[in-house]
Amino acid sequence: MHYIGCDLPIVTDELAPVFGELCAQRGIQNKEFRSADATNYRALRDALGSVKGEITILSDGLLTYLSNSELTELCSNIRRLLKEFGGRWITTDPDANPMFMAALTAIRGQAAYEDLVKTMQVYAKQSDTNIEVQNMTILAYDFETTMNTVTKFLRSVGLKWERVPVSDYVTEINSLADFSDEVKAGYLKSLENVFIWIFTPDEDYQETEANYDGETFGVNARAHDGKMVITLRGRLDSITAPELLERFESVKEGVTACTVNAKDLDYISSAGLRVMLMMYKTLNGHLKMEQVNAVVKEILEATGFEEFLL
Repeated sequence: MHYIGCDLPIVTDELAPVFGELCAQRGIQNKEFRSADATNYRALRDALGSVKGEITILSDGLLTYLSNSELTELCSNIRRLLKEFGGRWITTDPDANPMFMAALTAIRGQAAYEDLVKTMQVYAKQSDTNIEVQNMTILAYDFETTMNTVTKFLRSVGLKWERVPVSDYVTEINSLADFSDEVKAGYLKSLENVFIWIFTPDEDYQETEANYDGETFGVNARAHDGKMVITLRGRLDSITAPELLERFESVKEGVTACTVNAKDLDYISSAGLRVMLMMYKTLNGHLKMEQVNAVVKEILEATGFEEFLL
């Protein structure tokens, strides 16, 4: 088998040597580590290089970091890759909350739900943006509603699914070694209701994307009399956001206000929004976006950024 690990550049740069050593210890030779943004199709396709034959995409803990707009991009990208190569996408991420609640309930009993509410309140207070209930998140305390949301979303992005109980594969939990046999048994029993999701393309799905790849990213920044004007083109994501920040840093000296022209900005991910937030705070709130298209505006509204960027 050919193994390809993908993550953001900051991760692969630091961890590739460590992964390489671990693989060598296990006799895994045919391996590569590539930088990619899950919402950027071209980056994902380039990471596969000249791979031939069926692929299996594995992700763990990825979906919790993505907004709903990013989930749509990710699913579209994965569907396109699976249609080209064949294969499947396997993850437990949609059931991350039921899996977490299963462990917490086994240890804390009904107090687990009180713990969850308190945790969510802390997150909401500390977040710079809105806390979304994602379109691929099953909630243990609202299963029916969230399951309907997930299945409706999956149909909208052209993916079919199969669910396999985690208990079919997990028979021992090492992290519960110090707990009682009753706790261990209760948790393992609860995994009968936690699932591994296996996705494949829906062959009946009608493609609607006009352009998967988007325009080549471009950024222009100029400053005069304390005012900066930034013009963006293409996709602002984890791959391209550092370029925007670099350009901003290079001309920010003496700048007190900034206008970002987003007329030709096709898409903005959470990484791009973080850079916008950094620029906004650096200029004490004197930053605005203008000529924002419907796609980008919807993302700003969903995350709460429209309140201070528009």
